[in-house]
Amino acid sequence: MKQGDSKEELLGSVHNIARQDYCVDAPVEVALTPQEKRFLLVAERGDCATVRKMLDELKDQPEVFNINCVDPLNRSSLIAAIENENIELINILLEYNIQVKDALLHAIKEEYVEAVEILLEWEEKIHVHGQPYSWEAVDRSSSTFTPDITPLILAAHMNNYEILKILLDRGATLPMPHDVRCGCDECVASSEHDSLRHSQARINAYRALSSPSLIALSSRDPLLTAFELSWELRRLSTMEAEFRADYNVR
Repeated sequence: MKQGDSKEELLGSVHNIARQDYCVDAPVEVALTPQEKRFLLVAERGDCATVRKMLDELKDQPEVFNINCVDPLNRSSLIAAIENENIELINILLEYNIQVKDALLHAIKEEYVEAVEILLEWEEKIHVHGQPYSWEAVDRSSSTFTPDITPLILAAHMNNYEILKILLDRGATLPMPHDVRCGCDECVASSEHDSLRHSQARINAYRALSSPSLIALSSRDPLLTAFELSWELRRLSTMEAEFRADYNVR
């Protein structure tokens, strides 16, 4: 994985973070209606029949019901279905066009392979060329993940071979991070805006690149790649004081 071999990342780019707004306001709390509270409860319990019935009955009543409502922990019915590994409920919610937001990242975090495949197919179906992907367009005040976390980076952090293969087969790539002294416009802008976040994005990328499963799947010479990364991390540990311990772990 040499820098010259890097391609544009098709499922979100670590370099896009320089163009994103890091200002995170407190999420606006919206009181749930009795119908929404019941909907979230039956979704949490996995009662697919009742969920479908409620969606049919309340679909024309936006004043009392929003399929995208969230509980006090900011979990939608789709996130609950992923955490409970309820594939039937996931399909029902997608059928009724629930906003997926960063659900794909949650599915990767839960290592729920079947949900990852379904959500990737859904994303391909609804994505408009030139527009951000669902997990990129999510409101940062309500997201669990920082802007630099892409599906491939998160799967590499989990070191999940199967999910990584699915993403790589669909064209996802992870470019080598820019050099710590890089003076390109993106790096300068990102560093000036939030130098700590800029450094955190770099360590997240290197954590992903150090994944044994990712190395095995994407490198022509895994041993050489491992040694090169080891040397690079050792060099960075002397230059990035905030993350010296993180670099030295590798």
